[in-house]
Amino acid sequence: MGVTPEDAAVEIGPGTGRLTRPLAERARRTVAIEVDRGLVRLLRESSLPESVELLHADALKADLGGIARRLGPPVVLLGNLPYQISGRLLAALLSPNNPFRRWGFMLQREVADRLLAEPGCPEYGTLSVWARLFSHAQRVLDLGAAEFEPRPRVRSSFVVFEPRSGADGIESIPLLRRTVRAAFQQRRKTLRRALRGTTSGVESALDRAGIDPLRRGETLSELEFVALANALHAQADSA
Repeated sequence: MGVTPEDAAVEIGPGTGRLTRPLAERARRTVAIEVDRGLVRLLRESSLPESVELLHADALKADLGGIARRLGPPVVLLGNLPYQISGRLLAALLSPNNPFRRWGFMLQREVADRLLAEPGCPEYGTLSVWARLFSHAQRVLDLGAAEFEPRPRVRSSFVVFEPRSGADGIESIPLLRRTVRAAFQQRRKTLRRALRGTTSGVESALDRAGIDPLRRGETLSELEFVALANALHAQADSA
């Protein structure tokens, strides 16, 4: 993660504090967010370093942006995520207003594959588009089940993200989200058919964006999705 003494750190899911303590040795301040009441009690009884603030909270409901602003930049975010929340948390972080200098998570290998997928790959989908638009993502570790206690039934990868100004040139984030979602909800259909009914003027918007209506959503790059959403936005403005 490249944590330096200038960084503050936010850790999601500290567990028993095995990562929290070495992290506190590097970062100027550390906020550890733990949802499990028993682990919070254990951590409070284990004499964490004074620079560590322990929050009993659900990371999906916590105001991560507010915590980052309170700590002051630069701030890194990391954790060994419960895999059932990873998709929702990543969707929130892959946005134009992410306040973190860098963020990295242990993820289920299949989620990492989706994040890093390129257009045309079977794994390429909505999460891939957001990752390519708003971050530079890199897989830095692949780990098998034997390296965890208790052993999970899945393989894992640690992925590090750095922010990218992918929002430049996007006319409407909500419209882009709807467009991408519609394209992948029926990914075997052509764009002409997949987007029909979601908004008006699909054919002319595809033409304006220079995209063949017979292509499928899984073949579009993140920038082609932006061009398509912008064309739909322009049509709505002129209507």
